[in-house]
Amino acid sequence: MFSTFNPNPAQSMPLTVVTAQLIIQGTIQTRLLRLTDVVNEPDIASLVVLDATFMEVGSRRVVAGAAVSQVQLDDVLFVHMTQSSEANSDMRTPKQAVRATLLAPPFTIEGQIHLPYESELKIAMAAYTGRFLPVTGARYWAYGVAEAPNSVDLLIVNHAKVHVAVASSTQWLTEAPSEAGGGSPPSGW
Repeated sequence: MFSTFNPNPAQSMPLTVVTAQLIIQGTIQTRLLRLTDVVNEPDIASLVVLDATFMEVGSRRVVAGAAVSQVQLDDVLFVHMTQSSEANSDMRTPKQAVRATLLAPPFTIEGQIHLPYESELKIAMAAYTGRFLPVTGARYWAYGVAEAPNSVDLLIVNHAKVHVAVASSTQWLTEAPSEAGGGSPPSGW
C-alpha cells in the first residue's frame, strides 16, 4: 500500500469491513486514492486496520478492540468508507450502471453494478470480473441475524463471496451514450 512509485502522500481512510461474523471499524493508511485500488492490490492478502473495533454481526456487541489489527481479505464480504470521500468519478472503461441484488450470506445487498457495454447483458455479466468490485448507491442488511439496513454511496464487494442477480426486465444498452459525463460513478471509485 506504500509503493515507492506512488507520489501521493499517505492518508488515513476510515472504513467499515464486514465479514460473515464480524463488523470491523477502523482506519487504514494508504497512498492510493480509491478504496477499490487498495483492496485490489495484487500482492495484498490482508488489511492493517488501525484503532479497530470488532463487533458481532447483528448484536453489534464489541468483542475486541485493537490499536493495530490484521484483517484477511479472503474473509471480507464487503467494505466501505465510514465517511464520504472527495468526489472522484475516474472510470477506466466506459460502463453502464445496472440495478442488481447481490447475495453475500447472511447479507443481502441492493445497488448498481457497473457493466461494460456489450451486445447482450449475459456477455457483460461474463465480463464482470475482478477480486473486489464496486456497487454504488448500495443498501445492505441481514434480517436473519437482526442487522438493520445501512445505505452507503460505494460498497466494495468480494466477488468470490457474492452471487449477483440482475432482473430480466433490466433495460440494456449495447453502446455508451454519446453525451459527455453520463454514467459516472460517485466518489471513492
